[in-house]
Amino acid sequence: MTETGSPADEIREGAHDDGVSELLFRQRTLEKVALVALEAGRILMETGAKSAVVREGVKKVALGLGVKSADIRVGFASISTTVGDGVCSSTHMIGVGHHGVNMRINHRVREICAETGRGGLTADAVEKKLAAATTATPKHHKLLNVFAAGLACAAFGRLLGADAPAFVTTLIASMIGQYIRLLLLERHYNAFVVTATVAFAAAVLSGIGAMAMGSAMIDTSMSAAVLMLVPGVPSMNAQTDIMEGFPTLGSARFVTVAMILVFITLGVGAAHIVLGGGLQDAVKSAPNIAHHAFFGAVAAAGFGVLFNFGYRNLGWAALAGALALAVRTYCMLHGWPLEAASFAAAMAVALVVELSYNTPFPVRRVGNAIAVAGCIPMVPGSAAAQWIIGLLEITVQPLEKSDMMLAATTSAGLQVIFTVGAIGAGLTMVSSTFRRPEFPTRDHED
Repeated sequence: MTETGSPADEIREGAHDDGVSELLFRQRTLEKVALVALEAGRILMETGAKSAVVREGVKKVALGLGVKSADIRVGFASISTTVGDGVCSSTHMIGVGHHGVNMRINHRVREICAETGRGGLTADAVEKKLAAATTATPKHHKLLNVFAAGLACAAFGRLLGADAPAFVTTLIASMIGQYIRLLLLERHYNAFVVTATVAFAAAVLSGIGAMAMGSAMIDTSMSAAVLMLVPGVPSMNAQTDIMEGFPTLGSARFVTVAMILVFITLGVGAAHIVLGGGLQDAVKSAPNIAHHAFFGAVAAAGFGVLFNFGYRNLGWAALAGALALAVRTYCMLHGWPLEAASFAAAMAVALVVELSYNTPFPVRRVGNAIAVAGCIPMVPGSAAAQWIIGLLEITVQPLEKSDMMLAATTSAGLQVIFTVGAIGAGLTMVSSTFRRPEFPTRDHED
């Protein structure tokens, strides 16, 4: 005879099964939301966003998809979040790849985060939008990217006092270097190895070309040819993260910036050895405001292409670069040190961008990115190379010369640190004063 449970037992079993099913449904829903939110954060991080933007983007997506709480931790190589609905919670982590800069994808993802935060979208719909943002967002043609890198470096060379032959050789050498860089990165070579390889190739080609064309600025030409490798955006993001209360990520970014500079120096130093060393520049001409403003505009627009700005925003980047170099040059002509002049120029650019919000021609969509691009030509890349090369050369100098070289090298290093710090401080102080939203308040067309 088979025993059967009472009707009350059957009801309890059914209720138990229903309860388990509901908990499983809640858990699966939270997992999906967490993974979609983390995907948004990953794309933001890999396309040049600072820590505060990544955190806010992940939170907007998570809350917009219906969870009641979302705690986020942003690290250099991973992002994690714990989401909850009041009954269940789910914790997940996602890895972060190479930290690059791609402003069109970055701002498209910001739009998706803002739209999701307003509600009405499903997790599957957001996931499809994020996938489309990375695959369908337009980017500049590789040849334009290569030419823009060359033009930006050549303009940098003119800002450093390069003559006409050095300008030409820098343009050609840095174009070849950028092509090699894109080729190696597409094949997923180590980013630091790529940096050293490109720095060596560009510096050697530029040095040989400058000597062949009779340039008096061989060393400047070699240094300028590798400046597309200088991590301007990561260095500013590092300082901004620390100033905004994220010292761990900011410190990790600074370590990466330092490693990149070391590998740039390794490549340039090897190029100097190959070319025989002792490459000295002639006396540089005095700075001129119009000259520096023009080439600052060219350099900023070139980096705008590398950062994948839209075409209509390249003009804004050029204006920001012209303003930054004009203000800095004016201040230096009136006796200001480089660090103070760079601080004033960064504040001026950031202030003009913020004030543009109240004009018929605002740059709301990429305002902060425009300010950063305009300040990139002020990053002392050649001084950074001089700093690390000096440290390497101290070890092979006679004792009676090492003290003098140590003083010059320390001076160059402090100039780099204080100048980059001054630029970052100027940008951050203005943006934190106005407190504009990092995410669009309404949808914009691409």
